[in-house]
Amino acid sequence: MDNLYQTPSAELLIEERPRNLFFVTSLNKLFTLYFATLGLYSIYWVYKQWDTQRAAMRPKKISPAARSIFQIFFIHSLCRLIAKQLQAKGLEEWKYAGVAWAYIALIFVSNGLSRFDGHLGVPLELMLLLVGTILPAWPLSIIQAKANLVSGDTEGSSNSRFSIANYLCMVPGVLLWLLVFIGYFL
Repeated sequence: MDNLYQTPSAELLIEERPRNLFFVTSLNKLFTLYFATLGLYSIYWVYKQWDTQRAAMRPKKISPAARSIFQIFFIHSLCRLIAKQLQAKGLEEWKYAGVAWAYIALIFVSNGLSRFDGHLGVPLELMLLLVGTILPAWPLSIIQAKANLVSGDTEGSSNSRFSIANYLCMVPGVLLWLLVFIGYFL
């Protein structure tokens, strides 16, 4: 006879959803958000990359927020992690140092280009502003392409659509770009 007071037993199947090794996003979304936020997207991007690594790096405690604010000091180690995963999965060998140094150099070049105010003429200054804003996204796109490859989503299609939060983050940047263009042409 069955025990009336015994709790029912059943096998529980816990379906674990596949976890990306790194933050995945499409390159189109990366460039658009980087440009529309005037480069501030890189802080969020680096934060998300390190946040996905937090569990894998235990017991070592890392601070994704600090690593995103001081990203020029941690971009090499992020690229090194991606390169190790690429090699572990047998996908390819990636010499990341040049890309990481290019990102750091382009951050400084971009900052330097923003200092040319009123000395070169309106069209050239506007062009330098546009180039200086988007140029550091180029090495980030290379790093992102490798992160997407390691995570098994080469196109970044799992994070290619813009969310409401993305649009809300772009609004101030787009308004600032509009003011820049209006100011240059008036």
